[in-house]
Amino acid sequence: MSTIKKLGIMTAMDEEFRLISSSFGASESGVLGPRTFYSGHFEGLELTLVTARVGKVAAAVTTSLLIQEHKVDAILVVGVAGATAPAVKIGDIVVADRLVQHDIDLKGVMGYQRFDIPLLNSREMRCCERLVGLARGAGEKATASSAYRDGMRGFASHEPSLHVGMIGSGDQFICDPGEKEALLAVLPELACVEMEGAAVAQVCVEHGVPFVVTRIISDAASHHAPIDFGAFIREAASVGSHAFVREFVRAVAGM
Repeated sequence: MSTIKKLGIMTAMDEEFRLISSSFGASESGVLGPRTFYSGHFEGLELTLVTARVGKVAAAVTTSLLIQEHKVDAILVVGVAGATAPAVKIGDIVVADRLVQHDIDLKGVMGYQRFDIPLLNSREMRCCERLVGLARGAGEKATASSAYRDGMRGFASHEPSLHVGMIGSGDQFICDPGEKEALLAVLPELACVEMEGAAVAQVCVEHGVPFVVTRIISDAASHHAPIDFGAFIREAASVGSHAFVREFVRAVAGM
């Protein structure tokens, strides 16, 4: 992986974005369709920050704009997700080492099997190993920070921890235990599910752009979600994403 001079940072929701953008003194740098892009700097590293909106299509469009219009060298995705693995709990941070689109199913068509992505000849898209390593270090520091742990205490009964593993993406909000168990039956290494990361991964793979996806666990992909999701985003997830991104950007700038 060559030196990163310009890093794209993407969230799905504005609530996740505000603290991150303010941390780097970001200012508006352009509007493309419904998306406003912001620019910032950290120790010589250029940053382009944007809220993608929710879902795979929105994420794919935003990724394409980051690559084609803003010429970023790498992309970081941060946000929330629902846990699927039993060891992954609310408040934990998951760094993806690979991603899969759990809602794509072309089995029986031209030799494809479930989860296969046409044209890529693959079902799993792997994050850049070097960025995964930096994200792991940033996640360890974020989960150990007092600000994050204090913010998480109203939502989780344990101290947050870090996991590295498979993340699944689909245009579905998984909240039924039966759906979660069905996914785990065919993807037993699945750590959590969300709605954007694998779309970002596919666009990045097609363009040869390194990427990594990191998620804070907001629920157990079941009916047992935090009582107030908005409060969780404001008081815990946004604080954790801010702490993580700050450490990650510092690590990338030091490469």
